Order: sequence, then structure tokens, then C-alpha cells
Amino acid sequence: MRFGEYIKNLRKSIGFNQADVAMKVGITTSYLSKIEKGSVSPPSEEKLLQLAAVLQDDPNNIIFKAGKIPPDIRELIFQEPGVYEYLHQKLKDKRKEESRE
Repeated sequence: MRFGEYIKNLRKSIGFNQADVAMKVGITTSYLSKIEKGSVSPPSEEKLLQLAAVLQDDPNNIIFKAGKIPPDIRELIFQEPGVYEYLHQKLKDKRKEESRE
């Protein structure tokens, strides 16, 4: 599911219209509409955090759905060498698999 669709579904599931959410997040209704349609890139991390609060979703989930790495995950990658090594190995495996196809 695209990020915009995800935001739209969350918004509708709690019964907010675009104007409600836009006002609470501090963006225009037309910008929110463009986000939901996928005609603009996801907003800044700051706005994503505000969207998460308004839409009652996990902030890390919204940031991830926007195609970004949540700060908690980034911090874990830097603090735990095993996490980086695991991800790096997965990437190497994926590239190796893709080169065989």
C-alpha cells in the first residue's frame, strides 16, 4: 500500500476529514490531499510525527511507511554492530540473488 493510501485509510478509520487533519498538523488541506493521492513526496519527519499523533498511529510506523528510517531504528543500527552486520549481509545476499536472475 502506498504511503498516501495508508494515511487516507488511517484518517477515515478515525472519522476525520482532510481539513481536520490538515489543521491539527499545520498543513493545508490541498497539501494533505496531494499526500494522499501520492502526487507529492511524504512530508518532513516533523510533520510525519504530527500526523502520527493526530492519526493515532505509531510514529515509527508512519515514518517507515513514508520510506524513511525511523530515528529509533537508525539509533539501533549505529549502537548495535550486529544489527548493521545482519542488514549488510541481507543486502549482499539480495544483490547476489538478483545478479543470478
